[in-house]
Amino acid sequence: MESLFTKFLKEQEEKPVTGVTSTVKLQKKEGSREFTPFLIDKLNHPNLSKIVKAFLNSDKVKVGYTTIDKKDGEIEPQLKKKSLYLTGGAVRDHLLGKTPRNYDLVTDATPSEIRLILSQNGFTEVKPQKSMIKYGALPIHGRKNKIFYASKWDSKGKEMSMTAEVNGQPFEISTLSKSPKSKNFIPSDFKAAATLEDDASNRDFTINAMYIPLTKDDGPNNELIDPFGGANHLKSGEMKSVGEKFNDRLSEDPLTAHRLVNLHNRFGAGDELPEKYMKSIKSFKNFGSVPLERSKDEFVRGLENPDIDARNYLKNYSDAGLLATVFPNIEFDPQDMPEDFRNDRWMMAAWILRKNNPQDVRDMLISGGWSKQEANDVSYLVKIYQWAGDNFDPEKFYDMIHMHSGLTKGKIKEFMQMAKLGGGKLDDFLGYDGSDLMPYQSDELGARKVNPIYVQYLGRTPVCGEFEMLKRQLMTDRWKDMLNRGVGGP
Repeated sequence: MESLFTKFLKEQEEKPVTGVTSTVKLQKKEGSREFTPFLIDKLNHPNLSKIVKAFLNSDKVKVGYTTIDKKDGEIEPQLKKKSLYLTGGAVRDHLLGKTPRNYDLVTDATPSEIRLILSQNGFTEVKPQKSMIKYGALPIHGRKNKIFYASKWDSKGKEMSMTAEVNGQPFEISTLSKSPKSKNFIPSDFKAAATLEDDASNRDFTINAMYIPLTKDDGPNNELIDPFGGANHLKSGEMKSVGEKFNDRLSEDPLTAHRLVNLHNRFGAGDELPEKYMKSIKSFKNFGSVPLERSKDEFVRGLENPDIDARNYLKNYSDAGLLATVFPNIEFDPQDMPEDFRNDRWMMAAWILRKNNPQDVRDMLISGGWSKQEANDVSYLVKIYQWAGDNFDPEKFYDMIHMHSGLTKGKIKEFMQMAKLGGGKLDDFLGYDGSDLMPYQSDELGARKVNPIYVQYLGRTPVCGEFEMLKRQLMTDRWKDMLNRGVGGP
């Protein structure tokens, strides 16, 4: 007997690109290909339960004014019941059997109605601190059990979304809209949508344009609404723009190209990006309108996802010309990557930039939105890579041992192993102990005295200005001896 999901896939294949809503039951059984219901209970999404319950009670919410009814006299009207849907990456992750990292919710309630629903169901509104907003989203407050605040506005200041926090966990609740859904796109005039189809038609990719109606706050939610065949594409690994409007989405938000690489490497079939989208990205001329910091954030977010193959991810970025939006004016050969390339921002950046001047690397990263600490650490890895390639030149030893880095010895060693450099000499460097070469020492009584090694080396007691020079020379000579004796092996 043909399963419901098999029928669903056939329906999706026959569906026109404009979108015809399909609803399928989420009722996975052993050995079947159906998807699992979205279960909410004490163990599964317990914080979300509080928000779902509030919307299930939305028809009991008072609107705040009275009116006269011919039969009942003066009454206070209540809202019509509002629907709440899980959407975006949360649905995609759930269908793949993963716990969502972020929960995007949409509703047919307006922002003012969302405010009423939450405030009359135990949530406390806090004032948004716009000075702390980053890309239109507020930081987690986490001070009270249940709070909410306005978190997105159009360019005219009209509210579009609220964020509710339960026990510090954030849930963005947006009104269904006809506006593009990119977090980096701010519409000039927010317009609410009447249907899920209208809301879905302005999302980026079909696998992000699915909805699960949240009709139970304690139990299985077992329907999937899919206007553009995202479930089918998720199964087949086909990356498709909603309504084939990739160029529109790219023009609205150039970071759509970055998200395509991210999503394709996580969910797409094959190594190469879809050719039609690759052509659009290569011909696009407005990537410079995006601050380097945002490009860097999108790049790192994808790179560090555990489902990403770092080598193929970087190759896709390079082939599409997007690596230049993260590392401007840097040449990179995607064929020249280690087999064990790591999903690590420090090692990845250091490998890409390893042939450049370390100070230039630091300056470029800081101007590109990397923190000073990240820039210092990557610059250090570049410097030690180059130093190892120069056979650990003793004349540079003193500067290397005193260079500040927030990296652990393990991280440095991991990078050098990936680069196939270092060996025993690196171990000697990382384990080096020069405490006996400090300018001053304490005797048994705790009295401070000049290190006798300095006196012996110079033939007299050094004067104040000579200590640093002597320390450099003594440490350099010791490193030369270690290299000559082959301490630690090659």
